[in-house]
Amino acid sequence: MRLGAIILAAGRSSRFEDGHKLLTFFRARPILGHVLDLVRDYPFEDRLVVTGAERGRIEALAHSAGIRTAHNPDFADGLSSSLQAGIAALPPEIEGAFILLGDMPMIRPDTLERLGRAAQTMPEMAAFVPVFDGEWAHPVLLMRKVFPELAALSGDQGARKLLQARGDVALVPVDDPGSLADIDTRADLARAVGPNANPHT
Repeated sequence: MRLGAIILAAGRSSRFEDGHKLLTFFRARPILGHVLDLVRDYPFEDRLVVTGAERGRIEALAHSAGIRTAHNPDFADGLSSSLQAGIAALPPEIEGAFILLGDMPMIRPDTLERLGRAAQTMPEMAAFVPVFDGEWAHPVLLMRKVFPELAALSGDQGARKLLQARGDVALVPVDDPGSLADIDTRADLARAVGPNANPHT
């Protein structure tokens, strides 16, 4: 099965005080760098980063990891426009795409592996959603059959409501606290780092 990865990294980081969150250091790497590493190390057929705000710096970071980019000129319209831009940039042979958020640096490789195995064993499903501690988590794996419906999304929303209305979505249990941990603010970063670390910025 030919699977791709789309990293959404176009946002303005408006809730993050003093700087852009994706470029802020966490565990000796930019936050986005951890997501790039995760994607690079998994055997995807295609990988891309959707850029918007801070386009030049985000592109440079992605290209240094060997991952191509697709720019979303409408990034100010919200998450949905970046999701649509990423899907539109996929090669036609890609059968499904993992949707990763650039501000979630602690997702474990095993979560990708579990979703990939689920897709192999249940090809009739339209999407695969990791579940940790009873909650829908990230990343979501969307199969091509659901791609056309993404065009109806608008504003700062992802595919969750769309998927909740379908009966062909597989929920995949994962043991991964990082699948729920995004970094939107400096307080989030401080909690992720812990009391004894000294992150660069």
